[in-house]
Amino acid sequence: MNLGIRAILYSARKWKKTLLVFCLLLAITTLVLSGLAIADAQEEQAEEVRGTTGASFTVERNLSTGGWASGNGGSYSTQEFITEEMLQEIGSVDGIAGYDAAVVSMPYYYTQSGESIVTEDVNNSFYTYGSLNSEYNELFVSGRFELVEGTHITEDMPNGLILSRDRAEKNGLKLGDKVSGINNPYADDPEVEMELVGIFDVLADKDDEATMYDAATLWDYTDYAFCSYNAMKEMAVNYEDGSKLQEAHFFVEDAAQLDNVIAEVQNISSINWDNFIITANDEVYQNISSALSDTGTLITTLIVVITAVSMVLIILILSMSIRSRKRETGILLAVGIAKPAVILQYVLETLLIAVVAFPLAYLSSKQVAGTLGTLFGKAAENVIVTPEHFMLVAIVGGILLVAAVLVSSISTMRLKPKQILSQME
Repeated sequence: MNLGIRAILYSARKWKKTLLVFCLLLAITTLVLSGLAIADAQEEQAEEVRGTTGASFTVERNLSTGGWASGNGGSYSTQEFITEEMLQEIGSVDGIAGYDAAVVSMPYYYTQSGESIVTEDVNNSFYTYGSLNSEYNELFVSGRFELVEGTHITEDMPNGLILSRDRAEKNGLKLGDKVSGINNPYADDPEVEMELVGIFDVLADKDDEATMYDAATLWDYTDYAFCSYNAMKEMAVNYEDGSKLQEAHFFVEDAAQLDNVIAEVQNISSINWDNFIITANDEVYQNISSALSDTGTLITTLIVVITAVSMVLIILILSMSIRSRKRETGILLAVGIAKPAVILQYVLETLLIAVVAFPLAYLSSKQVAGTLGTLFGKAAENVIVTPEHFMLVAIVGGILLVAAVLVSSISTMRLKPKQILSQME
């Protein structure tokens, strides 16, 4: 009788054992496929984190290497300032997504009709960043502010202004409105006309230490504003060093490459790095990536443990099954059927079960993976079992099953037919 037919007939006759192995393979394969899908979702999340955690580095004046002088306002550092040329040179380094540098002042703003734009503060001044690229201001990058209307301020925008939604609504302002800004309305400071190009929402609570940005505690977040660097320079024309850049923030495309990007920046020979300090800002990425790495290790460990325990169980089941078939095995060997052919029959019996269990596990894992993924903090829709996962599990699983059959057959197949039959007497 053909060994394939014998394998089918035996599987049907021993349906209880067949059902046991089938259920075991179905459960194991479903779990492993789900684990692989979760691991892939974890990797995708890690890749996303590398580009969205706002990893950056700060370039600032090194006051310790500069001289000091005295003036009407007291002593001040004579260290060189950051120039726009420096910013452009550093910003052109590969791996830098963008940068921002700003001068902070507290100007007053007025509508076209000359009415003061009111704030929470009785003085009606705004805590304003004269920004080159407001998109890369830390308040936006960190998610504390979100631009909800209009556009961000860019280097080629000479007179743009961004206000909070709260201030815009309470003062009846909308995108495109003209606003005049002045540093000190009680002094001989110039009045600079600007256009409201963007409106932001405040997403963070300024009173929460975790989101506290700076020491500007007198201003509510709704009283923050962003204007073009050019407009800030015009408003601060009467103030020595009032429009000079003291620090700049550069954001990288891949947080994992932050150190490499900083090293390349420090190789720029046209900048005297004795006069500036570079500080890496990747605490958020390091904390998150550490947590993701731990979760990834846990997932991998679970897959390995499930596979190892499952192999032991399958080998035990197959070993018991093959031992219970010693008489059948002895007869087959006695009538001249070679040992490899007998082992091949055992392999076919197991693979026949796998051929049914694996595709069903693929279908069931599509339903189970999302639910299991939520236990690891993954959104169910992001945990997807792919055909590539199925092919990997089917190939590796098939190899492991063949190995399990071979291991289970060792104790029986090393005996001769007479020895096998004599043990059954």
